[in-house]
Amino acid sequence: MSLLQRLIKRLDLQQRETDVYVGGSGEGGVTENARLFGGMVAAQATMAAQLSVDDFPLHSLHAYFLRPGRPNAEIVFEVTRAKEGKNFRARNVSAIQNDEIIFQLQASFQREEPGVVHQDAAPALVDPKSLPNRDQLRGRERWREMPIDVRMATEITGSEKLPPDQQIYVRANGDLPADPKIHLAMVVYASDRSLLDTAWRPHADKGKQSGASLDHSMWFHQPPVFNEWLLYDLHSPAARAGRGLAFGAMYNLSGERVVSIAQEGVMRLR
Repeated sequence: MSLLQRLIKRLDLQQRETDVYVGGSGEGGVTENARLFGGMVAAQATMAAQLSVDDFPLHSLHAYFLRPGRPNAEIVFEVTRAKEGKNFRARNVSAIQNDEIIFQLQASFQREEPGVVHQDAAPALVDPKSLPNRDQLRGRERWREMPIDVRMATEITGSEKLPPDQQIYVRANGDLPADPKIHLAMVVYASDRSLLDTAWRPHADKGKQSGASLDHSMWFHQPPVFNEWLLYDLHSPAARAGRGLAFGAMYNLSGERVVSIAQEGVMRLR
């Protein structure tokens, strides 16, 4: 079983009772330091919210990372149906591990309807297949097997100062099921990478650094298709008081803005 298949399996949450689901980690959801990857918790919480809404697509989520998660213990996702409106549904999800809430999510769903359309111009797009793989540049032995294929359109963060901007291309490293809930959860999983890294870039010459996500917000302008490449355009406008802020936008190769993202996280010199 590939790492992508393992990740897809982790998104197939076990239902314990009505609006209570069980997930956890495994290969594909653990960082290099054997920590639980925050994107995994966010993706599973998103799946739990989506499983409680049959007819409306998710249009936004707002989340807080409250405590570090453990990679080898199950996570219970408890869903509260906060709103059952004619055009909107709202869900609150608490991720509980060892009787402690480690993550909280608020998700909003909207009935599909037509509306006016505008967006900022998309950045210049290139062929992602011609770009270097980020995991290979970082020297990871199993870079070809990573569940997300990440290609660098800008210089990778190293030990020299760089502007607080970054562009990467992301997509699933293999075929995904047709279920749009899986595609959306996979984008949530992928979105948690490179945001804080972008905020670190102007300070890369100061030595070893550590960080952790504090909060994470996403707005879905259209359903993402994660079998296809998305350009992840990132910018950090500010860092202060041990925290860094970063914004991101994902565009498909037709130049359409698919998702907008914001995250603040802890930034400390070791």
